[in-house]
Amino acid sequence: MSEEKRSSPIKDFFDDFMLLLFLGVTIYAASYLIWGLMELAWLPPIPDEIKQSLLGR
Repeated sequence: MSEEKRSSPIKDFFDDFMLLLFLGVTIYAASYLIWGLMELAWLPPIPDEIKQSLLGR
């Protein structure tokens, strides 16, 4: 007579707080890293005059 209540996979997913914490931190860090790399890729190149003055030539 005892019936086990089966929970849905979505409920199991949202009940696992360590998984949610890991996913939250990982998604945030990955998106911030990608954003930073895109910003670096879109920077204009340093002019040659400034390069030479920084290198002391």
